[in-house]
Amino acid sequence: MSRGMGTRGRSYEGDAQNTLLSGILFVVILLVIALAGWWVWRYSQGQSLRTPLLVGAGFDVSQSVTKEQKQRGVWFLTRLIDSVLPSRTPIKVWRYAETMEIVHEGRPIVSDELNKVSRDTIENYMGKWGTRPDKVMQDFLRYQQQHRERKALLCLFTDGECHSEAETRAIAAQLAQDSQVVAVVVGPVLNKYRASVENHYYAPLREAGKLFVFGETDALDTLNRLKEHLQSLER
Repeated sequence: MSRGMGTRGRSYEGDAQNTLLSGILFVVILLVIALAGWWVWRYSQGQSLRTPLLVGAGFDVSQSVTKEQKQRGVWFLTRLIDSVLPSRTPIKVWRYAETMEIVHEGRPIVSDELNKVSRDTIENYMGKWGTRPDKVMQDFLRYQQQHRERKALLCLFTDGECHSEAETRAIAAQLAQDSQVVAVVVGPVLNKYRASVENHYYAPLREAGKLFVFGETDALDTLNRLKEHLQSLER
C-alpha cells in the first residue's frame, strides 16, 4: 500500500511540475510576443512620416496607355498610401488625355476605395488622343497653394508621351522652385520616352532632386527611393 501511495505522490508531484513548467513556458511565450510587437511598433514609428503631406495623382487615360499600365499606376499609389504616407493624407486624383477631369478630391482615400475609384473611372476609361500632363500639373499647383501648411507630392501615372512639351517643362520649373513641392513621380514610362521625360519635359525637377521616374521593372525600387527621400526631409 505504501508503495502505491508513494507512486501516486510522485505522479501528483510530476503533474504539478509539468503544470508549472507549462505555465512558465506560456508566460515566456507571451513576453516574447509582447516584446516582438513592441519592437515592430517602435520600428514602424521610426519609419513613419510625421511631415503633413498632400498628394496629387494624375492618371493618363489617352489611347496610347494600356489598362495594364494604368493598373501599375494604381498599384504604385496603393503601396504609397499603405506603406509611406502618414494616415489621413488628403489626396486629389485626376484623369487626363487632351483634357482633364477630377475623379476624387480633397479627403484622404484608403487603398480599397482607390481600387474602386480606379475600376470605375480610370482602368476601363479611354480618353481622346493627346496627352497633356501640364493641365494636371497646373491644377496641382493651384491645389497645393491652397494648402501651404502641407508639403506636396505629385504622381503622374503615364507612359511618358507628352503633347505639350513647352508647357510641361515650364510648370515643371515652377514646381522645382516651390519649396513646398517635395517630389514628382512619373511612370510607368516606356523606354522610348524615358530620356525625354528625365532630360527634357521634367528636367528642372530632376535638376532640383525632386524627380522620381519608374519604368516597367523598377517601380518598387523607385517607391523605396521616394520613401527615403521623404524621410530625409524630417532629419
